[in-house]
Amino acid sequence: MRSVMVNRAEDTGIERRTYLPPMLLRMLPERLISELYSGRLPEHIEEIRLHTGRCASVVADGHNILLRTVLSAQEMTATLTRMCGGSLYSHAPTIAEGYLTLDGGVRVGVCGRAACEQGEVIGVYDVSGLCIRIPAHFVASGREICNLMQKFRYTKGVLIYSPPGVGKTTLLRGVAMSLASGEDPKRVVVIDTRGEMPFLQTGAALCLDVLVGYPRRLGVEIACRTMNAQVMICDEIGDYNEALALASVQNCGVPLVATAHASSVEELLCRTGLRLLHDCRMFGAYVGISRHNGGFSYKITDWESADACI
Repeated sequence: MRSVMVNRAEDTGIERRTYLPPMLLRMLPERLISELYSGRLPEHIEEIRLHTGRCASVVADGHNILLRTVLSAQEMTATLTRMCGGSLYSHAPTIAEGYLTLDGGVRVGVCGRAACEQGEVIGVYDVSGLCIRIPAHFVASGREICNLMQKFRYTKGVLIYSPPGVGKTTLLRGVAMSLASGEDPKRVVVIDTRGEMPFLQTGAALCLDVLVGYPRRLGVEIACRTMNAQVMICDEIGDYNEALALASVQNCGVPLVATAHASSVEELLCRTGLRLLHDCRMFGAYVGISRHNGGFSYKITDWESADACI
């Protein structure tokens, strides 16, 4: 097991910017926008959290900051309706699963009162909370992950893990772009099941294909058998049935770079789906990430060391 500390800000893939994607300016109440642009908040906002009848808040640099703005139930419903393009019905399936995906990879967590049928959520009403996660702008990043892939000669994958909110998706986007560009680009196929991994780099010099909205099982099959990928990219794996699909393409020889929620390798491999992939030797290394002095620190555990933790 080894640990690599990276302090360079460019390795985070985060570029300092001012507040909000332009589309959110058309969706949020004007008085909330005025407070967000008041000049008293940090430049980079990671989340905006709205609550019916309670103060809104933001997450910036890992800290929770309460605002003065309190939204009514009517304002919350109006905000959600604008996010849905005027049609809540067309987004009902994902809202029932607790989220809404906007253009540009903005993800909105939705909570309220659930309507259930035979143990399944069929709708959400009286929406009381919206968690707007704002993706960071990024430059090429993830050099440590790319170096691992080169070390493995692109025959084994890498699984990136951390608790929620550390920056796994931002890092994964940077890895995909780095692998798909440069003097020796790889054919990279991203299976973006929830539409959360926009590629914002200017220029067209990317050997990259993105399967947006495909079920994970179908997406990995297309990536391997139809798109002839050299590297697959998936965000937030762990479901057992999806793990079976990933294991089924192991013999195709296409390495996978993926992310999962966990605080340690031990926690990671306690999950049935991820243990299945471990036993298949899908990953040559497990990389835990944390924030460190404006960059990422990496804790890299090879397969043998991880296996000894079980």
